[in-house]
Amino acid sequence: MTHPELPHNLEAEKATLGSILLNREAIVAVAPWLIPEFFYMERHAQIYEAMLACYNARIPPDTRTVSEELRRRNRLEPIGGVAYLSDLVDGVPTSYHVEYYARIIERTALLRKLISAGGKIAALGYNEQEELEDTLDKAEQTLFDISQRRTMQDFVPISQVIDSYYEQINYLQEHRGEVVGVPSGFRDLDEITGGLQQSDLIILAARPSVGKCVAAWTLIDDPATGERLTIEECVRRKLPRIYGIDDLGRVRPAAVGAWIDSGVKPCFRVRTWSGRTLDATANHPLLTVQGWVAVGKLSVGQPIAVPRALPAFGGDESWPLDKVRLLAYYIAEGSLTSSSPGFTNTDPVIVDDFKQIVTTHFPACAVRQHGISYFAARPGRGGTPTPNPIYTWLAELGLRGTLARDKRFPACAWTWSRRYLAEFVRALISCNGSIYQVGGFVRIELTVASEHLAADVHHTLVRFGLVARLLQTSHGAWRIQMTDPESIERYQREIGWIGEKAQRLAGATRALPARLSNVGQPPQATWGLVRAARQHPELSFAERARHSGETSSAGKHGGYDPHTQRSLPHTRLACYATVLGEPALEQVASPEIFWDPIVAIEPLGEHQVYDLTVPEGANFIAQDICAHNTSFVLSLAYNIALRNQRTVGIFSLEMSRDQLVQRLLAMDSRIDTHRLRTGHVGEAELQVVMSSMARLAAVPIYIEDTPGLTIMEVRSKARRLQSQSGVDIIIIDYLQLMAGKRSENRVQEVSEISRGLKALARELNVPVIALSQLSRAVEGRQSHIPMLSDLRESGSIEQDADIVMFIYREELYDPNTDKKGIAELHIAKHRNGPIGVVPMRFDPGTTRFDDLTYRTPEGY
Repeated sequence: MTHPELPHNLEAEKATLGSILLNREAIVAVAPWLIPEFFYMERHAQIYEAMLACYNARIPPDTRTVSEELRRRNRLEPIGGVAYLSDLVDGVPTSYHVEYYARIIERTALLRKLISAGGKIAALGYNEQEELEDTLDKAEQTLFDISQRRTMQDFVPISQVIDSYYEQINYLQEHRGEVVGVPSGFRDLDEITGGLQQSDLIILAARPSVGKCVAAWTLIDDPATGERLTIEECVRRKLPRIYGIDDLGRVRPAAVGAWIDSGVKPCFRVRTWSGRTLDATANHPLLTVQGWVAVGKLSVGQPIAVPRALPAFGGDESWPLDKVRLLAYYIAEGSLTSSSPGFTNTDPVIVDDFKQIVTTHFPACAVRQHGISYFAARPGRGGTPTPNPIYTWLAELGLRGTLARDKRFPACAWTWSRRYLAEFVRALISCNGSIYQVGGFVRIELTVASEHLAADVHHTLVRFGLVARLLQTSHGAWRIQMTDPESIERYQREIGWIGEKAQRLAGATRALPARLSNVGQPPQATWGLVRAARQHPELSFAERARHSGETSSAGKHGGYDPHTQRSLPHTRLACYATVLGEPALEQVASPEIFWDPIVAIEPLGEHQVYDLTVPEGANFIAQDICAHNTSFVLSLAYNIALRNQRTVGIFSLEMSRDQLVQRLLAMDSRIDTHRLRTGHVGEAELQVVMSSMARLAAVPIYIEDTPGLTIMEVRSKARRLQSQSGVDIIIIDYLQLMAGKRSENRVQEVSEISRGLKALARELNVPVIALSQLSRAVEGRQSHIPMLSDLRESGSIEQDADIVMFIYREELYDPNTDKKGIAELHIAKHRNGPIGVVPMRFDPGTTRFDDLTYRTPEGY
């Protein structure tokens, strides 16, 4: 089988070289973009290299000078000598068409490179060992490298530039006092910049999620594996997904937009009735029935949302199931400090099970009894001692030498399947726990010396959806109590007991009368939300009850008592939410939320903290508590598109298009974003929202929300938008979420991205605004006003940018400031104009920025 010849044109190569030798000025037209590698024949490439060497040395490239340069390089004879150069000159009658010939060379060279790239991409496709995303990225990068060959342009004479600038001066004179760039819609900003100028790269940077952080040791559950990781470890791994609660109150995995190192900040410990704790900064919001409220504004007694169940089970079942029980026995009542680990228990069923498992999996060990304790003696007694295999096994799990007060679950336990984790807890609580009746009701308890172990058991019960309390006894021990009837019945059914406790109170949970529990139900304050519902203001409580099916009685009161001084069961609230059409009530009524009152808020001092952004739902679950997580650029886009009818292209790499629209609606309607997101909008406000939707639907804003775009994808999509709709400004949210070339050096990746964005601005001749993060250095200084050196991950961002702006809000650092509701836009770099500070009004509820209507002589 014969393969087609690679694209080339030897006649065009000869004609180009001959034209240059014939006319010394011909090389000026092609030298800036024609490179030796474009030539198909090697000797033609060598001749052209010699011509470029003469040209760069300010020597005319004719037959004599080029032959001398080739002789100096020992290449004259290999290319055919002076005779071949003379043949090239004789082969062209004129040099007038030199650029035409050279463009043929360029075209065939790029076609050859495209064929070569196709081979490389095919090879990538056959490599099944590599991740698909890596393969796609390399394929795109291969094509991008080819396209970059065409980005060069010729020098132009200064006279041509002056002619063009003269036209611009005339335009400026005719439009004196007007904004000549793209108007930002902010008066003071446009006074400094003259509008956003064509081909400028503008960097807008702010410290993300300022203050809203949790302590480094905070535990996060990995939905993929079940692992429990500190948030510090999550940041290191860049965990892709975590658990959160959606607008309807459902626990679900959510994608992480970014993991953020937020430096050292003052922290507070929030402890709830159930025993859950969260260590966070004062500005960190937690979910209440009134919405998200900062820790610093919460009070003792106020219920917050925690997940009733967190099904973060792994899938590991690599161990024999009985070996899982053996580990539980040792953790529950094992002595792990000696070389022959001991186990103490009096239940014959449990003791026999312990012995049998040791015999099965560690046959070299002999179980010796000392009273009610049993020790697995190491092999080789009387001869050369050998390591005790059980002692070695426990050491591999990190449990060797552990005292009772330091015991905890090994890391592998969190990756076990639901069945394996249930078996582990069954064995552990059968040893240490108890089940008994108090006042005719069943109670399950577990008391241990280790706070870590108690917290691990408590979290495991949360995974199974069991309500229990974790508290410290007066003697310093840690106790888990389960009294909720539904949870006890579920524990008996899904986990159960081993030994005598399996027979204790057998069937009692079914025989005892049912007891309703108000624990964890939507609190009494929820009635305020029910009263405030405006969809059906004519309905009384009794009428609402009839509509929801609670009562069929007629009359003014209908014999119905709503008990508004008590908590509101989630089943009743869910019916009300349906009748009233209130999405806000649906979240509060969710059976997947447990409303847990705060019992203590304690200062912890300053500690390392981290945060994360969760685009879908904007919250995450940390240590079994629900927690929450840039708006100037959207205000900018809103002004440019709505007020000035300019076309805006937004690449949103963090938030979805629905969330962007929601924020734009909040800005236009001036209705709080949380109320919009939860649907807590009255009839009158609904008309305002509908008007805003109609207004926004007509504005020229285009949104692309594909995450992790490469610079090549951004440029390709921006070009397409320019050709289809025209575009006046491009916004990237945000730069650090873009993917660069695969590199071990993130600084190099970010540098490549910032250069690519500047090239995009020049290519499309529009302003490009890229959001960027700041480093945590800004938090460690006495003055928290950002500086250029604070730009995160790369100094090249500052070098490539024409304008660098920082957002600063003093009230985030000084609660007593007189600048509440004020955001300052600090223009720290302006390549073609002055720098300065632009004060603005900021409404955190609608995330809207506006010009200050009144300013003092100092600017406020």
